[in-house]
Amino acid sequence: MGSGLARQTSVESLRETLDHSKVIPVMAVGDPEEWKRQGHKLPQEKLVFVAFEDIDQATMEQFSPSIVLSPVLAHTFDCIELALLLRSLGFNGEYCAVARDLPKPALIEREVSQMCPSLNFRITVTT
Repeated sequence: MGSGLARQTSVESLRETLDHSKVIPVMAVGDPEEWKRQGHKLPQEKLVFVAFEDIDQATMEQFSPSIVLSPVLAHTFDCIELALLLRSLGFNGEYCAVARDLPKPALIEREVSQMCPSLNFRITVTT
C-alpha cells in the first residue's frame, strides 16, 4: 500500500490516531446497523449518527463536526457523493471514509481530492 494509508482494525482505533482537540464531535454518516454489518466498531463517545439524506446546512451548523466518518460505499450513498455534499456545504474539517479490503483506495482518494481540493479526505482500510 504505497498510498500512505494506515491499516486500522476498527473505526475506534482510527479515532485514536486523530487530533483529539479537533474531534468534538464526530459525525458518522449512514445507518449504525449497516456499519455493524460491515464489521466496523464505532466509538461510543462524542459521536452522532446522521442519515445521508438529512445532511444539510442546518445539520452541519447544529453538530459542527470536526470530523465526518462514513463507509466508502453505503446502501444509499458513496464517499464521492458525500464529499461533494460536504464541499457544497463549506465543510472544512476532516472526512474519513472507511472500507474493508478495498483494492485501490488511492484511486478514490485522488478523485475526491481533484473534485474537492479543500476537503481533508482520506480512506482508511480496516482488516
